[in-house]
Amino acid sequence: MVLENLKGFGKMTLQGMVATQAPVVLKGMLNELLRRDDITVAKVVVMVEKNQSLWSHLSPEITHSLYRAAERVPDIDFLTVEWFIDAIREDHRALASLFLGWKKSRNWLTRQIEAIKKELYD
Repeated sequence: MVLENLKGFGKMTLQGMVATQAPVVLKGMLNELLRRDDITVAKVVVMVEKNQSLWSHLSPEITHSLYRAAERVPDIDFLTVEWFIDAIREDHRALASLFLGWKKSRNWLTRQIEAIKKELYD
C-alpha cells in the first residue's frame, strides 16, 4: 500500500515537473527551430502577407517532437503571443520587434498559435 502511494506520488511529481518545465523546453525548441530553419524577418513578412500557415512550414521532425511533447504536457495555456515574443526576444530581436511593431504580423501570429494548439490538443 505504501509503495503504491509512493509510486503514485512520484508519478504526480514527475507530471508536475514536466508541466512546469514545458515553457522552458518549448522556448529552447522554438529558438532552435528559428535558428536552424533560418526564419528571417523577410520570410515571416511573406508568410504574413500571404497568410500562410506556420504549421505547414514545420518539418516533420519538429511536428513529431511537438506531438510527443503534447502527450506529456496536459495543456499549453502558457503559449500566447506575449509568451512567444518574450521567448524569442533575446535570440531573435528583429522577429520580436516585427511582432511587436506590426499589428498584422501580431494578428497572424495569434492565429498561428491557436492553430498549433488546436492541432496538438483536438
